[in-house]
Amino acid sequence: MMAMAGCGFLNQKPKDTPAQIAARASEDARIVREVDARLAAEPSIGAGRVRVAVERGEVGLFGSVAGFGALKCAERNAELVHGVRLVIDQLVLDPGPKDVRCLAPRGAAAVNGSR
Repeated sequence: MMAMAGCGFLNQKPKDTPAQIAARASEDARIVREVDARLAAEPSIGAGRVRVAVERGEVGLFGSVAGFGALKCAERNAELVHGVRLVIDQLVLDPGPKDVRCLAPRGAAAVNGSR
């Protein structure tokens, strides 16, 4: 039996239970709904311009936005949703303003390229 210890059997992670898989899928679906709703409410982004995909709390943003300000606003809105661990920006940047009014809570009223 000792010879098997070096084969990796002891280092394997246990498989997720069906209940764990279902709970994770439910949580990811909730995150998609909340990010979608936040983005749809943003005047600089609007409904349907950005597609949201979530896996294990990692949010992927796909589509296009008009200007760097809208891009930063989309990222910020996704980051604010409870349960989001990471935001991966796959957005296409169309010509548009650098600064936009973003409804996401923040210290300043505008979102711009500087942090």
